[in-house]
Amino acid sequence: MTERKTPAQAAAGWYLFLREDPNDEDLKRRFTEWLASDPAHVRAWEDMNVTASVMAAVPRSLHTPASTSVTPVRRRDARRVARRLLPGCALALAAACAAFAFVPPDMLVRLSADHYAPVAQTRDIRLADGSEIVLAPRAAVSLTINGSERRVRLLQGEALFDVRHDPTRPFRVTAGTVTATDVGTVFDVRMDGDATTVAVREGEVHVASTRSGIVERNLHAGEWEQVAGGTATAGTAPAATIGAWRDGTLIARDQTVAALIDALRPWMATRIVLADRELAKKRVTGTYDLRQPEASLRLIVEAYGGHVSSLSSWIDIVRAR
Repeated sequence: MTERKTPAQAAAGWYLFLREDPNDEDLKRRFTEWLASDPAHVRAWEDMNVTASVMAAVPRSLHTPASTSVTPVRRRDARRVARRLLPGCALALAAACAAFAFVPPDMLVRLSADHYAPVAQTRDIRLADGSEIVLAPRAAVSLTINGSERRVRLLQGEALFDVRHDPTRPFRVTAGTVTATDVGTVFDVRMDGDATTVAVREGEVHVASTRSGIVERNLHAGEWEQVAGGTATAGTAPAATIGAWRDGTLIARDQTVAALIDALRPWMATRIVLADRELAKKRVTGTYDLRQPEASLRLIVEAYGGHVSSLSSWIDIVRAR
């Protein structure tokens, strides 16, 4: 937690940290200290529990980790808190309004995800069958693994899948209207607005859209398919460049400055505002270091006469000189 945050913002952050790492003793100790340090923190924590329960229908056992000393909010208390927040509003409306006022980015996704990668960090997920999922920063997935299937839902962002093929338990990744089914492969899936892109690094994957007639075919190493709205676009790329972000490398091949800035955003804690339309259209080819995103941003835009101005530690403005 930082001094920049209000009690409500801090409570939202603590909620997510405790939900993701419920067995972290040091985290629970620091949370308990924060809670006891100010009555406003207790009120904010109560409000956070009410907000989360209505906003995402999270089971009550998740609102307060069982091993902490915090007392869960009872239904009677929840009604009292909601009345205090927004008198005259129904509980659901009160909680939803409060949520959008102070929750951190991606909270709704994180509440429904089984795994999430924070800003500027990747996350490795190793499944019991030997398959591996690598989440790019700010990516989130939910998993359904049982005796008959292995299904992953990509909720946002980008992920690389290294799958151990098992014909008796298909491995399927759903992202938006697109489903990719493993045929023994390493492949990348990326969601960007209403567009979903599947690219194959090794092996073969079957790609299909829930919308009839848009796409249904097998992709091989070096091939990619993008579905956006009701259209599909196909292409090829050097197989070794697919999923290069896993090693901290951003490879641009005749892409716009705007597209590269979009690719950098999950790797930066600061918000990037692109304020020049002509600069945004410039096309770039090159290789950049995702582990030094600020430096990469400046390299990309300065080559075309652009300039990065840091208004604060939270905002970078990109414009022409």
